[in-house]
Amino acid sequence: MDNGCACCTVRGDLVKAFGQLKDRRKNFDLVLLETTGLADPAPVIKTITSDFSLMNNFRIDGVLCLVDCKHILTHLNDKRAEDTVNEAVQQVAFSDRIILNKTDLVTKEELAIVKETINSINSFAELMESQQSRVPMDKLMGLNSFSLERFEEEIKEYDLEEAEECTDANCTDEACTTHGHEHGHHEHGHAEHGHECAEGCKDASHGHAEHGHAEHGHTEHEHSDHGHADKKPKKKKKHDLSGVGSMALKSEVPLRSADFNRFMTKLLQAKAQDLYRSKGVLCFEQEGNKKFVFQGVHEDIQFTEARTEWAEGEPKVSKIVFIGRDLNRDELEASFNACKADPSQRSANTGHKFFS
Repeated sequence: MDNGCACCTVRGDLVKAFGQLKDRRKNFDLVLLETTGLADPAPVIKTITSDFSLMNNFRIDGVLCLVDCKHILTHLNDKRAEDTVNEAVQQVAFSDRIILNKTDLVTKEELAIVKETINSINSFAELMESQQSRVPMDKLMGLNSFSLERFEEEIKEYDLEEAEECTDANCTDEACTTHGHEHGHHEHGHAEHGHECAEGCKDASHGHAEHGHAEHGHTEHEHSDHGHADKKPKKKKKHDLSGVGSMALKSEVPLRSADFNRFMTKLLQAKAQDLYRSKGVLCFEQEGNKKFVFQGVHEDIQFTEARTEWAEGEPKVSKIVFIGRDLNRDELEASFNACKADPSQRSANTGHKFFS
């Protein structure tokens, strides 16, 4: 690609590069796209999920982020001008799996703060500890993170009971908590090299970023799902990191489809640029046992009927996950509650306000 810059090459050279790969070889097990440490993942994801020539041959398996535990907090807390992107925060927010590298260079207390800070941005990504970037390859492949079928299974693991607490991305009250979940942590990373790199090293077998380093796995073939660590809600302090945070909403009563469509339409009209990732499983009134799932990046939303229906005796609970910037939980929750079919469950605030 021109200048090797994947983050800036959205429609042209990135599409061309994948096309050339396809022309050279019929089948790939995995294509690992390594961006620079300053890359914004959003344009890369959007290109691959919106270009039909790519969608016919490749799919996004997942977004990985390699962070330097020694320096990540400096980059996450780097103050930027209004409406400018903090790439480190963006990479953490978009990631499905985050590798916490150089854990041997920080204390247990410092590592705990790193985890807490990352969870305050993206409480739904799996965290993995590593030293010298050593990670088994099977932990980097087969994520199927952008698969609606995969999310249908994952959402069952999310316990949203603690989502009632404040998760307003603008909240800086240290007494507030937000929803997250714990993951198993292992002493591995994503290479078998134990040496230090010289400046300008191009060896793709190990990580180079001094803060968040996003990678996007794209593959033509399905990989078997692998076990995820136990996911339980974890309380933590809220950090003010460019207003970026994650939240979960749920409804134990069916939703009205027309009201939910209006809710999402107005949300995307107002906040598409700030809505980084969204996922959900939904139960609609008058749809019987049909289950619906959706996931999206910014305004690009995939919505479909789930492969399986609500099982007999299974609670028909709608669950939504949002990761983004300046998302006001109170206003989102009020508007979401207004979609409920049971009038007694509706909120008095039905104005669909999404600006903070």
